Amino acid sequence: MIQVAIIAAVAVSLAISWRNSQRDAGITGIEAFRRAAKTIFLVLVVCSLCSKAAVHTYRHFNPPSPPIIGP
Repeated sequence: MIQVAIIAAVAVSLAISWRNSQRDAGITGIEAFRRAAKTIFLVLVVCSLCSKAAVHTYRHFNPPSPPIIGP
């Protein structure tokens, strides 16, 4: 399930970056800021999903040792 979310986030980021590359007319400072903010947000989403997948995979193959109960 996490892999699907990662693929979807990458596809959306590629689509937005392609759309932004098609507009090379003069843009205002606010538009440039909004474009940069969108890019940063998408990078953070992809990085968080990848890190969650890595942690899940590590914990799956390296489960914690059972707690020692008793005297």
